[in-house]
Amino acid sequence: MKKRILLLLCLILTAMPLPGFAKTAEEWIHHIDLNMNYMTAEYTSTMTVHHPNGQERVYRMQGKVQGDDYALMEFLEPPRDRGTRYLKREKNLWIYFPRQDRTLQIQGHMLRECVQGSDLSYEDLTESSQLIEKYTSLIVSETDSTVTICLEAKEMTVSYPFQLLQIDKTSGIPLKIVYSGVGNTPIKEMEILQTQRIGKRLFPVVMEIRSLLVENKWTRLEFEDIEFGMEFPLDTFTKEGLER
Repeated sequence: MKKRILLLLCLILTAMPLPGFAKTAEEWIHHIDLNMNYMTAEYTSTMTVHHPNGQERVYRMQGKVQGDDYALMEFLEPPRDRGTRYLKREKNLWIYFPRQDRTLQIQGHMLRECVQGSDLSYEDLTESSQLIEKYTSLIVSETDSTVTICLEAKEMTVSYPFQLLQIDKTSGIPLKIVYSGVGNTPIKEMEILQTQRIGKRLFPVVMEIRSLLVENKWTRLEFEDIEFGMEFPLDTFTKEGLER
């Protein structure tokens, strides 16, 4: 009888959230960084852009990413954009247009322009950076199932000086992220609709980004296939590789 009571007490104590084991804001963000960032990745994805007038455009693309500085992305569909490629090297971006056999260079704040009228910038699609390196974090609210954390950039030169993350406590994955500019003015929000176990990661594979500045404008990004940890040939992220 005593053994049963002791076992029952152990089970109850194990299930109780003990204050000493509560995660700090930094620990939650570190967990997100470990799960969602990578050294190298290769993917195929579909981007659906919904415009305020109700029209939708669908783009299919494949990409390769190496850290925060190198990325190569190519449009596969629609036919008029097929073969258009983007090469990012550090803070520079080149776009290759196969029909004109012409390459255009983009620098600085132009990297924050939207891709194909979507709610995603060139930086959004070509970066994999650590939040904990760029932001300070603070828990602003908490429920039994979620924790909400405010991120404030250490330097206001980043694309989104403020972010508000609602994180699922069970998975450690953000359910929703609100991106804000200088003055903490909301610009857009991203909702993660589906995750998938890829190796040791629980990675977002379907997400919807909604503009908070333009009514009825949103973008859905779906990863058809994504792999991590591969090695790329040395000439992958070069202008030669872009125009090949």
